[in-house]
Amino acid sequence: MADFGGFPQILSLFYATFHPTEGTKVLYQVPPGSVVKSTDPSAFNTPLFDFESINSYIIPKPQLCNKLLTLRVNNYRIVSHPVHIWGSSYARNSFLFNFCFVFHKDADISAYNPVVRKLSKMFQALEEQNKFLSSAQMSEGLKSIVDQVYEDLNNYCECFIPIDEANSINIKLFPLHHPPPRIKAFHVPISTVQLKAVMDVNWDPTMEKIVEFIDGINSVRKIAELADTDYKLTRKCIQHLMYYGCVIVVDIFQFSNSYACTADISTLANDRHVGEECQSYVASPGANKRNVCDLLELYCSLHNGQTVKEWYIANREHLRGIDIRRFISFGIIKGIIYRVNVFPVLEDINVAATDPLDKRLLRLTKNIKHFDDICTDTQTSRVQSLQSLEKYGEVVLIRA
Repeated sequence: MADFGGFPQILSLFYATFHPTEGTKVLYQVPPGSVVKSTDPSAFNTPLFDFESINSYIIPKPQLCNKLLTLRVNNYRIVSHPVHIWGSSYARNSFLFNFCFVFHKDADISAYNPVVRKLSKMFQALEEQNKFLSSAQMSEGLKSIVDQVYEDLNNYCECFIPIDEANSINIKLFPLHHPPPRIKAFHVPISTVQLKAVMDVNWDPTMEKIVEFIDGINSVRKIAELADTDYKLTRKCIQHLMYYGCVIVVDIFQFSNSYACTADISTLANDRHVGEECQSYVASPGANKRNVCDLLELYCSLHNGQTVKEWYIANREHLRGIDIRRFISFGIIKGIIYRVNVFPVLEDINVAATDPLDKRLLRLTKNIKHFDDICTDTQTSRVQSLQSLEKYGEVVLIRA
């Protein structure tokens, strides 16, 4: 079954409990026969894995209960949240149960973790309130719930199942995005979607102001100045756009920058789609697309210690019809080249600084900041910063 909405498919969902005399038992499973053998005509011929070999982890010791557990068995991954309820009304004074979700071993199950936890806690509350799970008359109703949760999450990524007048199962899968990296003043945001097309009346006022200045050229600091918005709010807005994949950030493009290839440079030659995308993206308006081999050779000619200006002069004839800024941006975005940053380091400070700007320069240098960070913070050029630093001692430039 193909993935729906980008979420991995649930291969099996089963409910297990601990019987006082028979031990761990699977009471309901969907599809039939996916975990233990079944007499159902539509059942699997062979279960996905040997349940007997792992049943002590399905209903584990009390110390492992009420925690999210992930178990790898053969080519499958089982995610569960076993529950242990104490009570004198139960045999052995306790009741143990577990709802287990089975996925392929390589599936990204991060979106399912809160769902598994929520489902388990909800049924724990139902059991504690009215013995919903341990009551014999609820067996058929529970079976239909397991079936519907499996079908609805696989087909619609959500489910709503009324249980009684006061309770219902209401769960939905949400993609989990990783926190974006910290945004710096010198970063340049590049939009990956038409931002104006997705804007609506509910957008934050600061967000509305900055959108028109996100052009792949302006830095975060420059955008805040052009939009006349608070820098911290501007940075946070761009961070939100990054979180939802609407923008990516690169360094400020300057001809004094240096770049070098990464180990992923072979992607350009081996992945046809990346090659075609590169041909279209880097071509100047009205120019013919260049051969992928030519573009690969140009990328490989970038190296540490050589500025973009020096590289351009050496390859001027080969760069006709290529937008240099977009050429570099594409390489950074795809990870086939990386920026070689230059860090100024003062070996010995001979004179104490009195000028406030110079004091800030010395502080940034002491904190090992590269020139992009220093120049953006002090609103000076690289040449001006270097000349100011040289007044206080010998400056060593470290490229990394």
